[in-house]
Amino acid sequence: MAERLLMIEDDQSLAEMVAEYLSTANMEVQIQTDGNAGLELLRREAFDAIVLDIMLPDMDGFEVCRRIRADSDVPILMLTARGDETDRIVGLELGADDYLPKPFNPRELLARLRAILR
Repeated sequence: MAERLLMIEDDQSLAEMVAEYLSTANMEVQIQTDGNAGLELLRREAFDAIVLDIMLPDMDGFEVCRRIRADSDVPILMLTARGDETDRIVGLELGADDYLPKPFNPRELLARLRAILR
């Protein structure tokens, strides 16, 4: 059975590229382009993991992570252009399971996702 991922990412072309790549690894990716839409979908459907951008149009990914962690322990991988050490520490302290800065290698993303899904 395919693992279901929720990707909250406002860059549609990047999200589609990632979804296409991960589909070859038997992962089904649902894409939402802002935090509120992602949180709403997460309330209605179950996902095995979340790939979360920090810079979103309505609220930042840190806030999305905080809200998810308030009532879920679903694995979260933050995937973001904000790769400095402080952002990584904040993301992990808020409950993210992993943090991958952009630009990234899709194979590394897949390997990290497999690790947090174990």
